[in-house]
Amino acid sequence: MKISDEAQGLFPDAGLLVADFPAPPVSAVSDTLPDPVPDFGPDFGEETFRHILASAQARGYRFATFADYHATGAVPHSRCFFLRHDVDISPGMALRLGEIEHEHGVRGNFFFQFNAETYSFFVPETLGIIRSLQGMGHCVGLHIDEQLTGTEEEAIAKTLDWVIACVLPIDRTISFHRASRGNLGRRYERFLSAYDSRLFDARSYLSDSRRSFAFYEPLMGWLAEGRPCIQLLLHPEWWGGVNQLDQFWEVLRDRRSEQLRRYMTTNFPKVFADMLPADDTKFLI
Repeated sequence: MKISDEAQGLFPDAGLLVADFPAPPVSAVSDTLPDPVPDFGPDFGEETFRHILASAQARGYRFATFADYHATGAVPHSRCFFLRHDVDISPGMALRLGEIEHEHGVRGNFFFQFNAETYSFFVPETLGIIRSLQGMGHCVGLHIDEQLTGTEEEAIAKTLDWVIACVLPIDRTISFHRASRGNLGRRYERFLSAYDSRLFDARSYLSDSRRSFAFYEPLMGWLAEGRPCIQLLLHPEWWGGVNQLDQFWEVLRDRRSEQLRRYMTTNFPKVFADMLPADDTKFLI
């Protein structure tokens, strides 16, 4: 079966990282499957997202968190689905996906980048989103930029320690932003990486990276065959219903401008309050 372009790039040798998972019992498969999504094409919308969740559940998969695995060192279910979200651009859409997952009884895994230039990690808005996701039972960890933090265990562990002690309690789990090849399959002792070889290989991992729907057909095939453990990375920003790249850029630009306006009028009201009037726009990403 064809795997996604990203997976082809990460795994030119499909046997590079091989996880040994037990075969699922045949009885775990449900005979009642959701209807196919009609003509979803390039639409990264809620209907398709809900369809993915429902399809996995109908096939007997149970959604798990990386925090679960880090605590026990074992895959918790015979058909285990790790739904992962690297929050590169849109905390707001991360919250929306988390709400949808909660409606479906699903727990996901969200990784926030504290040096992203597309949003601010440390502002009340983002911290409130993280707390909301945690309140729904989702796993929240850090999306580590290798160029800033490096890849050595001590440096990353200290970063997690500081965030947990000084900012807010998060899970001791990470994913790497644009992971270098040397970190694919690497295991750490003091925290769990989403690229740990026990959870990540060519037979278990798919992604919507580069806003590609190439993951969808292989995913449906893996669910149908009952592949024991699946890790699916879906980036929240692609799922906000903004399907034209020029519109995507405009929405992102306008959101960041509004966040900057709020900062300036809150911190320097006597200077900027009259100059920068409030904008009640609700942004899609």
